[in-house]
Amino acid sequence: MNIKDFLQHVQDAYAALTELSIIMLDLQHQPVTKVSNITELAELVLFSPDKPFPPSCFPNDYTEWQRPMVVQTGYWGVKAIVAPVLVEQKVEYWIWAGAFIEEETKPMIKEQCFRFPDSQIWLQAIEQTKEQTISSVEKKLNDIEKMATICGEFISNNRQKQHYEQYFYLLDTAVDRAQQFSLHMDDFLHMFQKIDSDIDFSLYIKRQNREWVVAHAVGEKAEQLWNQQIKTAFPPLSNSLFHSHNVVCVENAALDPRFAFFVKNGIKPSTVVIYPILHNDEVEGWIVIGSQTKRSLPKEAVQIGAILMKYWQLHSKYELAYIKMDRHFMRLSMLIEIGRAMNVVKDTDEIVRMMTDFVAELAYGDFAFTVLADHKRKVKVHCGAISEQQVTEYYEDVCQRYFSTEKRLLENIPKLRETKFGTVMEISFSVHEHVHGVMAVHLKDIEAAKEAEVYVAALIGIGTMVMKQNTYQTSKQELNIDMLSERLTTREMDVLNLLVQGCSNREIADRLFISIHTVKNHITNIFQKIGVNDRSQLIALVYQLNNRKVINEEHH
Repeated sequence: MNIKDFLQHVQDAYAALTELSIIMLDLQHQPVTKVSNITELAELVLFSPDKPFPPSCFPNDYTEWQRPMVVQTGYWGVKAIVAPVLVEQKVEYWIWAGAFIEEETKPMIKEQCFRFPDSQIWLQAIEQTKEQTISSVEKKLNDIEKMATICGEFISNNRQKQHYEQYFYLLDTAVDRAQQFSLHMDDFLHMFQKIDSDIDFSLYIKRQNREWVVAHAVGEKAEQLWNQQIKTAFPPLSNSLFHSHNVVCVENAALDPRFAFFVKNGIKPSTVVIYPILHNDEVEGWIVIGSQTKRSLPKEAVQIGAILMKYWQLHSKYELAYIKMDRHFMRLSMLIEIGRAMNVVKDTDEIVRMMTDFVAELAYGDFAFTVLADHKRKVKVHCGAISEQQVTEYYEDVCQRYFSTEKRLLENIPKLRETKFGTVMEISFSVHEHVHGVMAVHLKDIEAAKEAEVYVAALIGIGTMVMKQNTYQTSKQELNIDMLSERLTTREMDVLNLLVQGCSNREIADRLFISIHTVKNHITNIFQKIGVNDRSQLIALVYQLNNRKVINEEHH
């Protein structure tokens, strides 16, 4: 049921109860309902041709009029009841209930009727009208007051329901937009303005380059505040109360010198609401909304704003988690591709260069630097925004700190160092006992150091593994038959000779008078020292080495 239909039904009921003609008017004295229970006298008062509608019984200043009153209708002795309908403690409608005459006044009113046009019609109407006693008038005043209360509460509840529907729509829209990953700060600020029609502007203030600036602004006058620096006198920066996690409401903000920032830019806020934006339980910015016309915003509107604010924070955390997950997948894919690429490359220097090129991307840094050293030389590789002079200085510093002693290289613990060109993560690594390295990568975000450390360590692990394989393969190709006796013990050489002859583990054990378990241990050690995986590879390798020895001896 809409408001007008409800008011008409209530009015009809109270017109029957009070036996009065009743009509409701708005603040411009325009009819809101049709007249209920129209009597002949009420019709003359309301629609007399010599006096325009509405009757001149409504006050010009109604701010202090809170209860029903008996008023003159403009016709001598004929009275009515006028009652204000209060909605949220403000007069929004008027109830006119009449017309009636009080007891013992009918004779005097009849005498005055001869002055009216159509006096006979007036006399007849007065004669038919029942005189009202003081007690009956009091009862009618109480009844009309109840009617006004019912109408006011219904209108208030109906508007509150509409507000709640609007609030739920806003929240539903926010959820829907967030699910589509299309909810941005400007959209969010527009939602804040839809909370209440009196909200004129909404701002997002955040830290930028060590200053607080208006990062986003919505509103006809507020848009000129975009990207402007906030002065330290502004309450969120100057008052410790604003550093709490609570929503803060400020009335008459235009008169507060701390809000001169707004006034200077043509905005004179009557009320301001400030919502803190939290990250890890710390205030990282504020949403500021305000009205230039309304002294205060409804409590429900402020609460809905707080709910929207919390939802934004949840959405931001979810979006950040989604971005991090996507970043993890991208890094893992990059590691897989780097591993495949390095596995094809046989040159150690090229592998170091590949590691250096990719580590900056994995850590999202501006540059990377790697030194690989053995007993013969030191290889330095760098990429990114770092000059040759800085490379030389850093290279000398790394050599001094890491290659002067072997102990530091064995630590393998990531270290964060502050340098003249930013924060750098250093990780030392070892390819084998004679080849060591140090990788350094610049970090833009110190908070992401732990995350970067995992991927940098993984990249170093893959690179060192490939370099070890290449070193082993090179050494295997250079292996000769005389070097076998240097690498193997006497007993292992005995086992090797029998293996080459095709003896089984049992036969080897019987010939050497040892257990099968001992034989297996010797075979495992031989495989590891020579670098083969099974007997066939071992026999093939020994035959190749014997052939080389024979050929070399023939040439000499």
